[in-house]
Amino acid sequence: MKPPCTYSPDQWINFCDYTPLQIGLVLVGTVFWNIAYGVIIRNGLRYRYVEMPYLAGASNFAWELVWGFVLLTDMGRLFVWGLRGWFFMDVFIFALLLRYGSKQLVNPGVRPYFVWIKLSVFLFWIPVFYYFYQEGYDTSMGATSAYLITVVMSALYIQHILSRPEGSVFSGLSAWCQFISNTLMSVFVWLKYPDKHFLQLLTLAVFILNAVYVLIQYRQAASLRHPVLPLQSAAVQAD
Repeated sequence: MKPPCTYSPDQWINFCDYTPLQIGLVLVGTVFWNIAYGVIIRNGLRYRYVEMPYLAGASNFAWELVWGFVLLTDMGRLFVWGLRGWFFMDVFIFALLLRYGSKQLVNPGVRPYFVWIKLSVFLFWIPVFYYFYQEGYDTSMGATSAYLITVVMSALYIQHILSRPEGSVFSGLSAWCQFISNTLMSVFVWLKYPDKHFLQLLTLAVFILNAVYVLIQYRQAASLRHPVLPLQSAAVQAD
């Protein structure tokens, strides 16, 4: 008789509680998010503007701190260090947001307080994520809290791009990488947690919001490649 499989935190990959397919989905999804992070950092340094919404950046950074160093995922050491890799990449994004994130604010009167606002939001989320898990609301790898903030992040991305002129610094590559990554992670959720309907609803919301954001990116890029001249626009309205 085959002995029962018991996971130990020293194992690099937890094949006791997760199937190879589930591990593969999360692993590939992580790679695509790393690419998105790299693009955001590159463009932030190049254009001195960060496409990630500043509120989402604060909650995202807090989640990675808590799950990378305090709670620790049960998927194995490989994924623990993967989250820490996200965290260290996010250090650069967080620093860029502290430096340039005030440009996202519409009200100039708030800009002098931007750094304090962002730091306060970041500090607020740390105990929220910690107690959300400790009191039994989260999964053993933080999926529910991750998707809660991803829904907010995805909605803020749409608001952010629509509030800026067409042609602003929003990367199509980053948008596609986020869409692919979140879709793979969502498939993982449906396979691993078939009875967690609230979490499944969050994945559907993220999928729809990400798809809308990619569509907005595509339509803006198409309009910049083929601009409508004033006379053409008047003719269309007349028809």
